[in-house]
Amino acid sequence: MFNVLPIYAIWLAWLATSINVVISKLAVPYATSALFLFFTCAFATLCFRLYFGNSGEWKKLFRKDVWPKALGMGTFGTALPMTMFMIALKYTTPVNASIANQVEMIYSLILAAILLKERPTLKQIGGSVLILAGVILIVLEGGTSIQAKGDLLVIGYVWMYQVSHIFAKKLPKDLAPQTIAAARAFYALPALGLLVLCWPLLDGPIVLDASAPALWIILVISALINYFLGNSYWYQAIRNMDLSKATAIILSYPVGTYILSVAFGQDRVTLPKIIGMVLAVGGAYVVTGIVKTKGESK
Repeated sequence: MFNVLPIYAIWLAWLATSINVVISKLAVPYATSALFLFFTCAFATLCFRLYFGNSGEWKKLFRKDVWPKALGMGTFGTALPMTMFMIALKYTTPVNASIANQVEMIYSLILAAILLKERPTLKQIGGSVLILAGVILIVLEGGTSIQAKGDLLVIGYVWMYQVSHIFAKKLPKDLAPQTIAAARAFYALPALGLLVLCWPLLDGPIVLDASAPALWIILVISALINYFLGNSYWYQAIRNMDLSKATAIILSYPVGTYILSVAFGQDRVTLPKIIGMVLAVGGAYVVTGIVKTKGESK
């Protein structure tokens, strides 16, 4: 299942990410975000447990040099940001949310400057300006509408992914890509469970339309495609190919999300969206150093 070339793995991760944004939007009317994600990560965890069988990989999740870092990764990489993401999707469209997500690259530069004392290059600053221009264009398209509220919410939480990356980088090198993906799903459950328990105090009654077949179909698809397959392929790709190339491909996922979102009737084709997507994705490429200078070897 996972024995594919790295270049195929990263494109499969790209497809999973594109699909999950649209799927998450479809789930919004049926369940409270934290509860939906709790069931989704629980099902993905079950899939990983069955996949590992008696290989011993499952036991690695409970090692002292693994579980504290995995808990941080699951909390800041899945539980908190994905809950906020689904809340944002109540107000905005999948493509707007995916474009606004590109602001993560700017947070990356800021954290690198503060924590690692790395000074951004002029190219990275220029890329950041492009990202901001694209995101601002998308937000302004919503004006003072409720859609802009969702866009701004996305911008406010994407820094959490960078914190998750810090925990992920500190995980032991002997962990297989599927083990890391399993840890991310499994260790998202504590924070998600706490959110579900506190939800009535935070945002009112919990919503769960358990009688709707669509909810469980969406949940299974999200668990399998994104948390089981998508995350596994992502970690497999970055473990076996140049990180910059993998990042270049995955950053273009708003294009896939836009196509699927329009096809599902969740969005429409507008000039500001197209221009904003080109600016934001192009800027993200520049920030990560993907855009090569003329004459440089590939």
